[in-house]
Amino acid sequence: MEGEPGRIANLSIDIGTPTRCHSPAAIAVHEGDLCVADVEGVLECGPIVSFEEIGPHDDVHRLPTLVRRATLQDQTRSKETALMSKMAMEKCVASAKRHNLEMRVARVRFTFDRQVLSILFCSEGRVDFREMIKDLAADLHVRVRMKQIGVRDEAAILGGMGPCGRVMCCCSWMKHFESINVRMAKTQRISMNPNAISGMCGRLRCCLRFENDVYRDLDRALPRDGATVSCPDGRGVVVDKNVTAQTVRIRLEGQRIVECPAEDVKPA
Repeated sequence: MEGEPGRIANLSIDIGTPTRCHSPAAIAVHEGDLCVADVEGVLECGPIVSFEEIGPHDDVHRLPTLVRRATLQDQTRSKETALMSKMAMEKCVASAKRHNLEMRVARVRFTFDRQVLSILFCSEGRVDFREMIKDLAADLHVRVRMKQIGVRDEAAILGGMGPCGRVMCCCSWMKHFESINVRMAKTQRISMNPNAISGMCGRLRCCLRFENDVYRDLDRALPRDGATVSCPDGRGVVVDKNVTAQTVRIRLEGQRIVECPAEDVKPA
């Protein structure tokens, strides 16, 4: 705001992490405002999602800079640019087919000033897209940038519904992908059936990480599988556990299976 020192504005321009921009003190902007920024020599437009103070290691001269709060004309141009990006998508898909490129075009986007066309695509291997870039540059009269992304990023762009019945986390609120492994599914005692632990992208579901720490901590209070224990019904072997309910299933010496609260189970 005016009179205050400059800040760092996080501008949502494309998918993923917002772009950090220097917000000069002379420009009065707030969270949620649509702004125009100079990013590496081209103009971009997007809403401000948050602010942060300039840190001691931030060189504002190297950061993208907010140019202005979007005017009515800027807002109209932004909508027109989004429509042009959708139309360019068809040309990009057609060009990929014409050059027999094994790729799936996930997203096509013009910069706000329409000087650069960014294309995100997914492919199993490396793709020689040089001829495709030449064709598109000559046809659309722009500079073309292409970037290969992974299947998880592709799913975040395309969107969809998760197995829980809600919009997928990766396209609704997640900003970063964290590492996930099968051990997390085992900790939460989820079936190892690929359909049960895989997301729409075909990789392990991101939500396996969300509750993993809680399950791991709760599991520490329970005896391990196969351990010999004693309970009010007698002596037996642990065959299963309900981590959230904190109960243990025990096969007694007579082969009868009982379920007991964890506090009633002691090492034999």
